[in-house]
Amino acid sequence: MQGYYIVSSNSKNEKYDIRCELHPERAKNEVPDEQQKLYIEVENANNIIKSLINSEDIVKEKYFQKLLSLAQAGLVGETAQPNLALKSLIKLKEEMILIEGQRIKNSYMRKLGLFALGISVCLVIIDYIIGDLMKVTYIRMYIITCIGAMLGSWVSFGARKYSISFEQLSLLEEDMMGACIRLFYVGACSIIFVLFLNSGIINIDIGKMSTDNMSNNPELQATVGVLCGLIESKLGINIYEKAKSIID
Repeated sequence: MQGYYIVSSNSKNEKYDIRCELHPERAKNEVPDEQQKLYIEVENANNIIKSLINSEDIVKEKYFQKLLSLAQAGLVGETAQPNLALKSLIKLKEEMILIEGQRIKNSYMRKLGLFALGISVCLVIIDYIIGDLMKVTYIRMYIITCIGAMLGSWVSFGARKYSISFEQLSLLEEDMMGACIRLFYVGACSIIFVLFLNSGIINIDIGKMSTDNMSNNPELQATVGVLCGLIESKLGINIYEKAKSIID
């Protein structure tokens, strides 16, 4: 099969960038489906490689050179082999997931855990200042719930991201929230959830415990917080839908 593209490195203008141009003579005809598919896959993989900001340059260069070689093998010349190149691309993706996936997941979990710990310590200090020194004790319920939500969020990420896909090497979370912003968001949602419980807007039973007695039960407060963290991906939407149903 004839290759319908001219493929070269564009690193002089942009690091780790592949330039794919249609061949001026051969592209007068429609590009074969296999080469169209390979071109799109190569572009996507190239973007993932460029997004690996915490990887060493020598490692990214290795990925880039492999991608460039298979792109040229599948898109260029008189004997282009797009199907073979696609199989090679699958192997390259598997290699990147094996090497980068573990590092990216563990790095994010450490970051999320440190932010969660830091926010929890700040909440304990706030509880001491406002609750113990200023004698405003009712705020403690919200603080305990928030701390529980921090723990739940950390566990939730580990459970939801049991394995990392190739696309997630550049974007772990579909909502594009950073670790710190996510925790503040979950904390705010947990406070709103407790407000709804205390206002009687919603009511839940956890085993033999009822949220009717939540204000006097620190264990229940922490449990509600952990649950908020565990379902953080859906909590905000559910709160919004509940508020919308009340107003409508």
